Amino acid sequence: MIAVSQLRDYPFFAGLSEAELARLAPFVSKRAFARNAYLFYPGNPAQSIYLVESGLVRIFFCDARGKEFILNLVGPHSVVGLPMLQADQTRLAGAAAQQSSVVLVLSWEDVSSFVKRSPQFMNNILKEMDATIRNLFLYGRTLATTSLNGRLATMLLYLSGSGINQVIRDELDLPLSQAELASWLCASRGRLNRALGFLQQLGLIRTDGQKILILDRLGLERIAEE
Repeated sequence: MIAVSQLRDYPFFAGLSEAELARLAPFVSKRAFARNAYLFYPGNPAQSIYLVESGLVRIFFCDARGKEFILNLVGPHSVVGLPMLQADQTRLAGAAAQQSSVVLVLSWEDVSSFVKRSPQFMNNILKEMDATIRNLFLYGRTLATTSLNGRLATMLLYLSGSGINQVIRDELDLPLSQAELASWLCASRGRLNRALGFLQQLGLIRTDGQKILILDRLGLERIAEE
């Protein structure tokens, strides 16, 4: 059984009383996923939501041939797989463990039941949905309006920032291959390598295999904004 104290760490449960957390905790289970194991796949029924306890989870969609394209990477305390408030919904995107991950699992049936008794929890769900929609909009805007150099700078700032790691760090061990990073940025590997070289020439980063050292964070932010 999940302890109430564990639930307090998640923004998804913010504002819930001790009594509300105690009622919810028995319905929360914990699962471990090996690297590249699927939490769910596009087209699966939306039956559960997942809260990342540790590790890293990639959100992706597939083309008609089944090739995966990364939409996002999320770390601890993130909510994964929150469906809209409709019955009989299937997943439009999939989720898989980019690194070995441990997640908390809560069935959508239990969520729906608990929401009826907790306006605060309903508000938390709406906030999470709003954040998801906003992030997708920002990702789409970045792809449509920003050069590859700007998109790469944006992703490096995201991967090294508090959104995934909970702390900002300048030494980044890329959690995905160059092919995966290229697909995330909607670019070929050749164009990605040229963009990495460009940022190195400007003295903004230094690369060593999968490791990237950010030398000038403000400079990266300027490239991302341009």
